Amino acid sequence: MTEGLKIAIVEDEKAHAAVLAHLLEAWAQERNVAYCIREFPNAAAFLFEWEQNQAWNALFFDIQMPGINGMELAKRIRSENRRVAIVFVTGITDYLLQGYEVEALHYLIKPVDADKIDSCMERILTRYREQEGEKVILTEARELVRGQRGDRVTLRLLPEDILYIEASAHNTELHTKEKCYLVSDGISAWRERLPEGTFCSCHRSYLVNLFHVVRLEKAAVILDDGRSVPLSKKSYRDVNQAFIRYYSRIRMAQDSLCTDSDGKEEADRK
Repeated sequence: MTEGLKIAIVEDEKAHAAVLAHLLEAWAQERNVAYCIREFPNAAAFLFEWEQNQAWNALFFDIQMPGINGMELAKRIRSENRRVAIVFVTGITDYLLQGYEVEALHYLIKPVDADKIDSCMERILTRYREQEGEKVILTEARELVRGQRGDRVTLRLLPEDILYIEASAHNTELHTKEKCYLVSDGISAWRERLPEGTFCSCHRSYLVNLFHVVRLEKAAVILDDGRSVPLSKKSYRDVNQAFIRYYSRIRMAQDSLCTDSDGKEEADRK
C-alpha cells in the first residue's frame, strides 16, 4: 500500500493503548517505514470500521476487554480475512493455544517494551513486503448477502484470494471462499488488472482463477471448494490449454526448487 503499514490497536485501557502506539511509532520512524496507526477503545468500535474498510496490515488486540474480547474478535476477523496479521497484547498466557486457531502472528506480554515491539514488527514488515510483492489488490466493493447489497467496504486481497469473477450488468461479482462482493468495475477492467496466465476467460461473463481449478468438465470448471463455473463450448480449448500451461509452470518451479535443494545438499557433503 502506498501509505505504508496500516495498524489498528484495539485496547480498552487508554494508557496501555498510548504506550503501544508510541512504541510502534518510534519503531516505524527509526526504520523510516511509512505508517498509519489508529486506536479503538473496544471490539465494537473496531468492527464498525472493519465493515467499511478491511485494508489493514496488522491488528493489535488486547485479549481481556469488556463485551467482545480480543480472542472472539480475532475469530470474527479470521472468518473473513486470512491475510491480515493479528497480534495479541495480554498480561496472561492462558489463551496461547487458542491463538493457534486464529493463526496469531505474535503474542506481546505486558508490559510491552521496545525490544518486544522490534521482534514483532520485523515479522510484520517481512509479511507486508512479501504481500506487496505479490501485487495486492485494493478495491471498493459492497458485500452481497442473498442478493442484497451491504455497505461499501475497502477490500485488500491477493490474486489467489479470488476464486472467480462474474459479470453483472455493468458491474462484476467478485467471489472469494467466504463471501461475494459487488464491484463497480466491468469484467474487461479485471482482465487487464489480474495476473496474466493465472486468470482466464471460461465464458464471456466469467473469469476463473486457475489456482483454484481442479478439473474441467464439458460445460463447467470445477473449483477446489466444489463450486462450478460455466465453461462455454467456444472457450473450452483455450481454458484447457491455459490450465495445462499453468500447472506445467508450477511443476517446473517445484522441480527447480528440488534441484537447487539437491545441489546444495551435495555441495554441503563435499
